[in-house]
Amino acid sequence: MRGGVGKNGSTVAGTSILTPVFPFAFVVVPAFIIFQKSESQVYENHPALYILAFGMVAAKVTNRLVVAHMTKSEMDYYDWSLLGPAMLFLNQYFNNALPEYYVLWLCTVWVVVELIRYCGQICLEICDHLKIQLFRITPVSAPITTAAAAPAPTRHKQPDRNVSSDSDRSESEDTAPLINNSS
Repeated sequence: MRGGVGKNGSTVAGTSILTPVFPFAFVVVPAFIIFQKSESQVYENHPALYILAFGMVAAKVTNRLVVAHMTKSEMDYYDWSLLGPAMLFLNQYFNNALPEYYVLWLCTVWVVVELIRYCGQICLEICDHLKIQLFRITPVSAPITTAAAAPAPTRHKQPDRNVSSDSDRSESEDTAPLINNSS
């Protein structure tokens, strides 16, 4: 391994390049332990639900890692979505006080709600920072014409294009190439 681009081979956020291993370990290790210790074979009997629950936890951890990397900020190891697998783990620890199937459903619902809440929060924070509205397109006001001044409709009108030519390029667009091939 080479190391990161930060100081002393660390990441841009100043952490070790092995740091993302820990959040993923907090997902994979409990999933494997719960699978091995299950008395009611919850994985064998309900594989789609089991994979969905732990897949959503992994998705939330991945989203948090991406956001932490994009913002160059620190990421806490604990996440509220890990409470779902913790429910399954604690239920097994206390000799299945509740049926594992119901705890798995509770875990899945908790994780899905937590992932949706997190994604919504991130979208709203990005929109707030960029000062844009989420899922809103401001309509372009059409010029007001009178009936007498309106041109006669044509049969073969070309559709409007969303593509601009080089002559229509905005002055604010970057003219520098995206990839530097000089190396």
